[in-house]
Amino acid sequence: MSWRELTGSYRLLCDAVPGSDESEIAWTKFQALVNATAAQPPYHIGLLYERLEGFRGTRPREEIVILDHGCGGALTLYYLAVLGYSNFWGVDVGGDFATRNAIAHSKFGHEEARLSVYDGTMLPLPDGEVDVVFSQQVVEHLSDAVLEPYYREEARVLKPGGLAVHYVPHRLVPYDSHTKTWLIHYLPGPLYRRAGLLLGSPIPDYLYLRWPWTHKALLRKHVGPVEDLTTARFATLPDADNYDGSLRLRTLLARAMQAPLVGPVFKSVLANFVMLETACVKS
Repeated sequence: MSWRELTGSYRLLCDAVPGSDESEIAWTKFQALVNATAAQPPYHIGLLYERLEGFRGTRPREEIVILDHGCGGALTLYYLAVLGYSNFWGVDVGGDFATRNAIAHSKFGHEEARLSVYDGTMLPLPDGEVDVVFSQQVVEHLSDAVLEPYYREEARVLKPGGLAVHYVPHRLVPYDSHTKTWLIHYLPGPLYRRAGLLLGSPIPDYLYLRWPWTHKALLRKHVGPVEDLTTARFATLPDADNYDGSLRLRTLLARAMQAPLVGPVFKSVLANFVMLETACVKS
């Protein structure tokens, strides 16, 4: 089962008129595709799902309040909702969530809108409302003006002992998938943007690649101790249908990380040059 199939099925669901026969057929198909991957979720959701499962313990999934902090089209939220994590919230700085909120009302009984557009700073939730907050490749799109409020707001809405999970591209990753360029983001800001223009890959105004330790420092400051999940994710090989990079290179690197003697050293070095993944428990 490929992520592409899930994405296509979700798109059909969101394009259908809520409550129509077409919508019901699309929902049934989407549910079936999600449940078919339940034993082994797509690699970019796998660690998040594992963390959710570990966090909830013996509590029912629907009791765990989750927030996607930069939800985009909310596909991850609906994937998790089908698996039981239906008590969800999602925010983003743009988008039209009318149909998705109608689906949430129809399928999960949510009377209020669970997905909303916000100003990028103040989350529309009360203090201590959320068990788990997460983001997937969002932080690199935050300007300096909203970066610290982003983490401060997570700390505010999280319950004591709540969990924050983040997937963060950063400046040490040699290849930038946003601009499809190698290494130029290692250059200082003005030179970086000039190099992008020269290579025909202008740097978007919404891209702010930072050092990985900046992310960790802000989490420690506002939320709590940080656990680095990067190598745990990278050591897990994705299947070819759900991975858009070089699977051969990924396999070689994963095996090198598992090699006797040199593996731990290689792992500690490599962790700095791939997408950062962190888990943080609110103090």
